[in-house]
Order: sequence, then C-alpha cells, then structure tokens
Amino acid sequence: MRNGQQNEPGQRCGMDMSAVALSVVAQLAARSPRQASEAALVQAMKDAVISTDPAAFDTLRRDLRRARITEIDLVDGYFPAVARALGCDWVGDSAGFAAVTIGMARLQTLLHRIVRTSPVELPVDSLSILVVLPLGEQHSFGVQVLAEQLRRRGAFAHVLITPAMDRLQDLVCSGRYDGAMVSVGCDQGVEPAARVVRSIRQASQGRLWVAAGGSMLERMPDMQAKLGADIATQDPDLAMVGMLTAKAARAVAEARGTEGALQRLETA
Repeated sequence: MRNGQQNEPGQRCGMDMSAVALSVVAQLAARSPRQASEAALVQAMKDAVISTDPAAFDTLRRDLRRARITEIDLVDGYFPAVARALGCDWVGDSAGFAAVTIGMARLQTLLHRIVRTSPVELPVDSLSILVVLPLGEQHSFGVQVLAEQLRRRGAFAHVLITPAMDRLQDLVCSGRYDGAMVSVGCDQGVEPAARVVRSIRQASQGRLWVAAGGSMLERMPDMQAKLGADIATQDPDLAMVGMLTAKAARAVAEARGTEGALQRLETA
C-alpha cells in the first residue's frame, strides 16, 4: 500500500533542483542534440517539476535552450516522457502521491504556458476533431498534448474530459466535427472507451471517422477491433489522413447526391 506521506519531493530531490541535474544539462548543452543523453535530460526535467522550488524548471529551461531543445521537442517528446517516468515512479513506489501530483500539475502548467505563447492560426477549412478522454482515465495530460499536436498540424481540436454520453452525443449531432480521437491509457478505460465509440457511431449515423490511441495500445494490439474504431494508432498524422480521406469521400457523395437531385427536378 502506498503512503502519500512517504517519498515526498524534498526527500527525493533535496528540496530543490539538484546541482547534479544542472551540471548534466550544462554539459549536454555543449554537444549536439543527437549526442545528448535522453535519459539524463528526462531525469533533470523530472527533478525540476517535482522540486519545491517553483522556478526550478525555468532555471533548467535556459540550459535546454542552449542544448537546442525547442518547445516542440518539449511538448512532443520530453513532457510525455517525464509524465511516463512519474507514472513509473508511482507504480514502483519510488515516489509518493505528493511528488507525482506536483510534477503532473507543473507539466500541465508548462504545457499551457507554451500553448498560450505559441498561438496557431487555423485555416477556415481546418479539420475539426473531437478528442475524448473516457471515464476511468485518471490523467488528462496525454490528450492535452495530443490536442496541441493537432492544432500545430492545422486542425481544430476540442478536448472532452470524461464526458457524459448525452453531452458527447449533442456535440456529435451538431455536425461540427470531421472525426474523433479516443484515448485509452489504462485497463479501466477500455470499456468506457468502447461505449464512447459506440455513442459516436450512433449519434453521427456512422459519419464520423474514429481513431483510438493512448498508452493502452502497447498492451492491447487488437484495440481497433475491441473498441470498434476505424484505426488504432499513436501517430496523429496517420489518424488525420484517415479523417481527411473520409471527409473528402463525404464531400464527393454529397455533391453527387445534390447533382442527382437537380437532375430529377429538371426532368420532373
């Protein structure tokens, strides 16, 4: 049984950003990114986000810039890796509840800060994607990272965290979305995710293209069949290609239907 009073940030990290971590990053800054030790960087970032010093990551960020690590690198690679490391520490009883909670909260804050300072102008005809985290999931960080990746690729992303089915169906029935992505990160989320996919199918009458993903995909290779999705993938680009293809097919079908209706009117 885990004890939330054990393994607090101060006990694990000397109450602030460790001098060792700063030294590691300073040394890495002089090397090319390919030579940098990914594990050492992730560890340094993890130490920073669980530190009792709220400015620890800002101190570290200056060294990361010298190492040519961009905000895109942080969002797409390092932040998810730090989140996974915190999860592994929790599962392995090497970090207490407070440390993991503080770390995840700071990652959320850092992500939001990057999103606010890096606005993306979306084209009028952007893909519009519903990103859903089903009931049973405990952390929303992954879907927020995914939403930022989608926006950077030119799509509008609307994140729904553990939505009620009637709320989900109302949004799907509005016709504003071209597709949906459903994230599954744990065993408890599988059945709720399947219900989400079924609800999307019913509300859209099969119109919406549905992609499933999340860390559970590594342990459930048959996720596509289990959830009834159109695809199961960790690659947002692959999911978007499927949605664009489905959107184009719908446009062709609608155009043909309109043309047929006009012809019938002309011959009536």
